[in-house]
Amino acid sequence: MENRVERLEQTIARHDEQIAKLFSQMSDMNVHLTSIQKTLDQIKYIAVGMVIYFSLQELGFFAAFKVASKVVA
Repeated sequence: MENRVERLEQTIARHDEQIAKLFSQMSDMNVHLTSIQKTLDQIKYIAVGMVIYFSLQELGFFAAFKVASKVVA
């Protein structure tokens, strides 16, 4: 009976160590996923900025702004 209890205690200790290791790995994974998310956000904002710049250029906003700035000056 005592032998079975000792094996159960060893099993529980091993499981505790494995659970602690998994939580550590999960924490590291969250850090990496956050880093990836930040990179994707930067790419998205660069793309949005490029679309806005291209749209303004095609609409002639920059040319009109140059003409207006020459008239005012």
